[in-house]
Amino acid sequence: MRGILFAISGGFFLTLQSVANARISNSIGTWQAATLTQMTGFVVALLITLILRDRTFRQMKEVKLLYLSGGALAAAVLFSNMTAVHLMGVTLTISLFLIAQLGLALVIDWNGWFGMIKRRLQLPQVIGILMMIGGVLILKW
Repeated sequence: MRGILFAISGGFFLTLQSVANARISNSIGTWQAATLTQMTGFVVALLITLILRDRTFRQMKEVKLLYLSGGALAAAVLFSNMTAVHLMGVTLTISLFLIAQLGLALVIDWNGWFGMIKRRLQLPQVIGILMMIGGVLILKW
């Protein structure tokens, strides 16, 4: 149940972040807004880590370089998200982001990439993605 609540709150926060970032980028530019957002996120995460006195960050040297690059991907996510919100609006942007996330997640699970357990792609999953695409088409028109 906690996982569901975190996933739902993450979705809410992503939507709110998309709107806030798009508004910020109107004033200072897209890459500047991405920089500000990343910096703010870093400071908040660092403060939480210090408050919790969690010292596991010292084990970063054990993490593969590929996985450490995940933070760099956030810059591309932020830029793409802000640009899409400006061009298409929040609803369509978030809808397409979700479909893209689910589609790639299915491919990752199906192939067992990044050390994930291989899972069979099943017809209900394909139907679900197709229904989501249909839903976006309905939203669009």
